[in-house]
Amino acid sequence: MTWLTRWWHRDRLDRQLDAELRFHIDEEAARLRVEGEPPDDAYRLALAHFGGIEPIKEAARDVRGMRWAEDLAHDLQYSVRSMRRHPAFALAAVLSLAIGIGANTAMFGVVNALLIQPLPVPFPEELSYVTRTGPAADGRRTAQITRFSHAAFLRYQAALQVANTSLAAMTTVTRMQLSVAGATGDDGAELVMAQLVSGEWFTVTSVAPQRGRVLSSADDESVIGQPVAVLSDGYWARRFARDPSIVGATLRLNGQPVTVVGVAAPRFEGFVVGDPVDVWAPTGLQHQVHYTSNADVFNGDPSKPWGPQAGIAWLTLIARVHPPATRLGAAAVVDTAFRRDVEAVAADTRNPQQRAYLLRTHATLADGSRGLSDIREQFGRAVLVLMAAVALVLVVACANLANVLMARSATRSREFAVRLSLGAGRGRLVRQLLTESLLLAALGGMASLTFARAGSDALLRLASEGPAPLPLDVSLSWPLVAFAIAMSIGTGLLFGLLPALRFSRSDMHDAIKAGGRTTSLSGRLPGGRVLVVAQVALSFALLAGAMVFVRTLHNLLTIDPGFRAAHLVTAKFDPRMAGYTPATMAGLRERLLDGARAIPGAHSAAVAMCGTMANCHAISDIDIPGRQAGVGDDNDVQEDYVTGGYFSALGMELVAGRNFSEADTERTTRVAIVNEAMARHFFPDVNAVGKHFTERDPFEIVGVVRDSRINGLRETPPRMAFYPYSQHPEMPIRNVYVRVDGDIAPAVQNLRGVIRSADRGIAVREVVTLAELEERSIARERLVSTLTGAFGLLAVAVACLGLYAMVSYSVARRTNEIGIRLALGASVGNVRWLVLRETIVLVGVGIATGLCATIPALQFVGALLYGLSPRDPITLVSTTATLCAVAVVAGAGPAWRASRLDPALALRIE
Repeated sequence: MTWLTRWWHRDRLDRQLDAELRFHIDEEAARLRVEGEPPDDAYRLALAHFGGIEPIKEAARDVRGMRWAEDLAHDLQYSVRSMRRHPAFALAAVLSLAIGIGANTAMFGVVNALLIQPLPVPFPEELSYVTRTGPAADGRRTAQITRFSHAAFLRYQAALQVANTSLAAMTTVTRMQLSVAGATGDDGAELVMAQLVSGEWFTVTSVAPQRGRVLSSADDESVIGQPVAVLSDGYWARRFARDPSIVGATLRLNGQPVTVVGVAAPRFEGFVVGDPVDVWAPTGLQHQVHYTSNADVFNGDPSKPWGPQAGIAWLTLIARVHPPATRLGAAAVVDTAFRRDVEAVAADTRNPQQRAYLLRTHATLADGSRGLSDIREQFGRAVLVLMAAVALVLVVACANLANVLMARSATRSREFAVRLSLGAGRGRLVRQLLTESLLLAALGGMASLTFARAGSDALLRLASEGPAPLPLDVSLSWPLVAFAIAMSIGTGLLFGLLPALRFSRSDMHDAIKAGGRTTSLSGRLPGGRVLVVAQVALSFALLAGAMVFVRTLHNLLTIDPGFRAAHLVTAKFDPRMAGYTPATMAGLRERLLDGARAIPGAHSAAVAMCGTMANCHAISDIDIPGRQAGVGDDNDVQEDYVTGGYFSALGMELVAGRNFSEADTERTTRVAIVNEAMARHFFPDVNAVGKHFTERDPFEIVGVVRDSRINGLRETPPRMAFYPYSQHPEMPIRNVYVRVDGDIAPAVQNLRGVIRSADRGIAVREVVTLAELEERSIARERLVSTLTGAFGLLAVAVACLGLYAMVSYSVARRTNEIGIRLALGASVGNVRWLVLRETIVLVGVGIATGLCATIPALQFVGALLYGLSPRDPITLVSTTATLCAVAVVAGAGPAWRASRLDPALALRIE
């Protein structure tokens, strides 16, 4: 019989064994009666001869090899009965574990989706992306994703053919306007996330179509005759309800007709994690769909098609290396081709420092199995910090639960002693106690999955910089279930092992004699003291971390951004998606300004290309007459095109010179207004007004505006140059600003109506207040401070409860000792101090331990802080004072009760 058969038929086997044993005993008793023994003595002697029925049954069960399963079943039954006898404790333990394990599982879901999970493509470990390495300011080498021109992509692609490596190119994911061809007016035109890719892109990523076909190399060459596109599975389901007739249909992408040739495989949403793509189109459509995002223009004309221009870098390159072990060889091939380009550029560079800098740069292949992600760069360290924090909260909860179990086990010491005296081994006792702990943890783990899904969704909403949650896949999956199971087993062992080992070694004689009574906390429960110290130390670390993040958020909220966000509404859109050209942009601008100024309550209105808090960066190199160019970004200036009322609408103070005026036209001298950061950098010792610089054309500085944090509250004000639309009417419009008096809600709807009135074909990205954009810029800091603050307070509360329970238990077990002290003349104050002293000592040791561990740990989160150092003395002192107050609060109640004991009554309690 197999072990499974023996287990399944164990009851029948027990009945057969019992019948056989009783047969032999009856036969032996009959023999003894024949020999003259009385009937009662004969049966007793027969039993003695065989050694009893139950021991033989136990030995037979051991031979079957299933004793462990039977013992486990018995242990589980006993544990269930124990939980039923103490339902309040069981419910509290299961609920606390469910919340703790669920919070950890929820955080792991985000960590897995953002940092661990590979792309859902075949053999993701073979994927790489081309990056550039170069010297940083501190002398170390840094790596960064680099954009390349289409000509460079073709050269590298040809070179890598000898290295068994395929190469493809892609743009960044950007918003485009999509509508069904032939529809007019409000036809359902919407903004979608689109990406331009080379024809080899789907081959390199190994993404197969589920409908139709994917792009090919020929599609890059036939964009003029028959442009095509591929939809993602998610967009196909969301917009077209999985209609199979979509293959072959014609859509309009930024006004350009494209034929849908296929739908990509399910679950695949692109190479950029956190930016799910709706539509892929060939890179050859760059000019037709007006793609103008994320480009480095060295020597080209952005208004013309980018593909033929070697001076415009706009493509990210990804490679599939077969096998991955040859990545170093492929990287050497890429670097050789890259170095030829760098040397050609360096030869034309007049600045010797810039030439030396260029010659020290190289290209390499970086691991692309997990794709690229701006969200990963922004939130990667933050989610690791939160993962560590929530894990520490669970450890504190486990320590508290272990304390409670030790206190409960202490009352069961007589039970344990009796079981040991009846022959139970210590291992058997440990297994029983661990079974109880693991059963609690298993129930908590099963309940945690409910908290995990809701917690992951809540985290993504908290971390989002917009109304929609971060687009990460945190659905319930086998990795999350496996993590929850591992956490359940780990927590069960964590809070159950110490009490099990502690009380399995109890002295039988003392336990039966004392009935579970102890004389002091240190004498009978030293493990409890260790757990309390660990709780306090971990709570110190969590509370200190929470304080530094809360103070970071406070510093950001109280900083002066350089503009006034209150009562300011902004709309984001891009008219180029609706077919606007440089020649028609000026007319749209005037219609928008007239409509915005007519909004009820409007105080001022303005139009800008990039604007404030809009995640838009237009950066160019400038030349200053008589100034030698620096290295790297020393000559970089962030640019924007605005109307004259921009500074007034945003509340940006003009500190020198004048504003733009109607006299600044296309026929007059090109003028610019710069901010203080640019004036200090390029004109440190003189007044910048009246000075000149060159950026394609020569410009005269006519004003200096106060610095503002236009890229986000955390970002240092960049060097800014503002140009008037009146001199550059062809420049695109992306933002409209309206400052209103009174209630701002109607202005949001009115501004949306203004854009629809100007042109119903323009899809508006969003209409929002600038105050909300300001809040979004610190989404990471708000997420971290909110959660660490909650975790810190929760850990302190749990530690306080654990400390209170431990001291209360100590006082209750020392009733006899305290009564003797009072009977011998100890004062009430002495008794109170006796209890408080133990509490303060425990907390003091915990604070010292936590301080030693916290200071190095805070160094890791230094990059997330703002306006304070990881060793901020105010934070450390405040945390220490808080925990000392907690110690007094936790010990005050038990100390007061101890001092109120009646000595005569205490001495009679035995």
